[in-house]
Amino acid sequence: MNETPNQAMRTLLFRKAENLNQQLLKRLGDAQEHLSKHNELAAIGALAGMESDVSSIRKLMTLVRDCFQTKNGKEA
Repeated sequence: MNETPNQAMRTLLFRKAENLNQQLLKRLGDAQEHLSKHNELAAIGALAGMESDVSSIRKLMTLVRDCFQTKNGKEA
């Protein structure tokens, strides 16, 4: 099946968001570990990274919504 350019771009943006989400989940685990060891500086670093990941995912999904709008998950 050949993707249209819009479908290909959506796929790329979702892949990037999925990768960031995996990184976010790893950072969450890191933060939990640092908190359990009472390592405040490392916990702060992990939390700051999480905020950055969430912001990036939000930007990607906003781009999809604004530039590649869909109807029921399909290209509009």
